[in-house]
Amino acid sequence: DDAVMKEFSLSANSNQRKPNSHLSILSMVDAWNKLQVNPYDNLICQTPPFRLRLGIAEYLFKNEELLEESIETALYDKSIRGDDLEFHSAVRDWSAIINYGDIEGYKLHFNQTQTFFKDRLEHGRHQSAEMIKRLMKD
Repeated sequence: DDAVMKEFSLSANSNQRKPNSHLSILSMVDAWNKLQVNPYDNLICQTPPFRLRLGIAEYLFKNEELLEESIETALYDKSIRGDDLEFHSAVRDWSAIINYGDIEGYKLHFNQTQTFFKDRLEHGRHQSAEMIKRLMKD
């Protein structure tokens, strides 16, 4: 698993590992727990992007050392606070739009996000599918 994860690293130098809070993964799993949602009971779990996120969450939570490192990093590593704040702000923005039922704001925000990722989506789909295939094989 580690070798496959290294192979698909987005880092220019995958040998030089930097601790990560994995805040999005921790938040997702915390939300499932608080809402008493079993992701395996949901049909969305069958989509490749969701299976990839679920697999990453499983990988994180089955590796106690990595999970502890993620929690420590989230609490004490100030070098990643900017990235974590960006994540927090994005979640807050989406949450506010959804809570207010602002469909026009939702469409605008969605379209801006879609434009930002437009040139990256096909490569991301290919990478995700290949990673899932490799991880399922091992």
